[in-house]
Amino acid sequence: MRTVLLLVAGPLAAMIGIMPWQTTAAQQLRTVTVALYADAISLDPENTNDNLTYSIEREVYDGLVGISPDLKFVPELATSWDVSPDARVYTFHLRRGVTFQDGTPFNAQAVKINFDRARGPANKLIRRNLYENIASIDAVDDWTVRFMLAKPFGAMMYNFSHAASRIISPAAIAKGEQYIARNPVGTGPFKFVRWNPGQDITLERSGGYWQRGQPEVDRIVFKPVTEDASRVAMLLSGDAQFAFAVPGVEADAVSRAPGVSLLKRWSDYAFYVALNNHRAPFDKPAVRQALNYAVDKTAIVQVVLRGYGRPLDAPAAPGIVGYAPVQAHGWPYDVAKAKALLAEAGYPNGFAATLAEGTDTETQRVGEAVQQMLARVGVSVRLQPMEAGILSALWAAPSDRSQTEMSLFGWAPATLDADWGLRPLFATESWPPALFNIGFYSDPQVDALLAAGLATANQAARNKDYGDVLHLIWRDAPSIFLYNSESLAGERTSITGAVLQPDGKIDVRRVRLTAH
Repeated sequence: MRTVLLLVAGPLAAMIGIMPWQTTAAQQLRTVTVALYADAISLDPENTNDNLTYSIEREVYDGLVGISPDLKFVPELATSWDVSPDARVYTFHLRRGVTFQDGTPFNAQAVKINFDRARGPANKLIRRNLYENIASIDAVDDWTVRFMLAKPFGAMMYNFSHAASRIISPAAIAKGEQYIARNPVGTGPFKFVRWNPGQDITLERSGGYWQRGQPEVDRIVFKPVTEDASRVAMLLSGDAQFAFAVPGVEADAVSRAPGVSLLKRWSDYAFYVALNNHRAPFDKPAVRQALNYAVDKTAIVQVVLRGYGRPLDAPAAPGIVGYAPVQAHGWPYDVAKAKALLAEAGYPNGFAATLAEGTDTETQRVGEAVQQMLARVGVSVRLQPMEAGILSALWAAPSDRSQTEMSLFGWAPATLDADWGLRPLFATESWPPALFNIGFYSDPQVDALLAAGLATANQAARNKDYGDVLHLIWRDAPSIFLYNSESLAGERTSITGAVLQPDGKIDVRRVRLTAH
């Protein structure tokens, strides 16, 4: 989740800088420094809901499976797997000879302990919803683990590839959740060293990593750098070797700088202004439709994002499995139509509302643009910037205690599947605190189609269900549908191997130095 915050789960950005080679043994470590747009919230993958934190955790942990850029499942701690025809039994054959960074052996029992913890209601972990359909887990032998689902779930392999499905050392789990949140222990290429909140998180090479030849640097240091211009300045000066995200307004400067490359990749982020459908005036469809007409998405893309985006043409972004466009070029910009709909709904003179948003520069510029556009139809918007943790808490309140009116919000499904691109945001069962339907939207037909899409592994049938869902949500306009963004990063030529992922994460586990 990205808090247009952007809720990337927070505002989005990361930087990587290389420490100069020094003369002392301690300083000769091949070090890469990653400067982020915000600090991590928790380093427990099963209790994480922001992509910035997942980007850090990725270096420490492995999962059973990963997912490639072309949406294929790839082996990690599982070397192979079998899925029953009815999508209810998932069997994984595990990699042998792997140990956790604390020396604990990796085996089927470790997998069972992790997923039993993740799905346990008493633990109240943020990502429990990914695993609540698991009825039982059986460690068949040391190298085979079998998951039995309560009902068919066609998207379960995508859930197993989710960033929350990383495997934690059972010895760390035994020390309690507060320990895990600050002391991650996995099987990944880097081991955790320390976390100085607000300053840095340091990881170092984990000896004996199962993937031969990895990692290729000795240390990664993550540093929070919240201000866009400061991040880019560090990149251009050479104090940082990788900067993510580069805001669109700085893209030309980065692309022209010597020794620096601008990296681009279409994300699967969809950005919205979520509207509280249970609070007047947003409980009226005509009002919500009017606000969609009143916001010029093309102008936001061109002016704020400098062209590195495109208006949403559906309630989910292109690039996810099950996506289909609903309206070419997005909801049209029509001030006259917006005013007419507001008058029809009983608000000829508009109304006042508060828009909660994140604190990063680009997010606030988007908020200001929305504020100015809505003012043209008589809607007075007060902007309320909030830090990621505070904003997440605001959005977690149930409907009877929710204080939200409008929220600038972004979502990228880490599973890359339409189920996770839609159900957490638009299903009735996903009202907070269960998931992230922070607009409290509800439609029985949408709920039924979302359930049908999960009840089969037949992708053609799933695509039909999700296509119908996209049209229904677009019609109801529970949010102002804004844009799909293009991810931008700056990388100095002295490093290679950092990866931009479509869901708003970075992966630097394979970063390497090309010069020093």
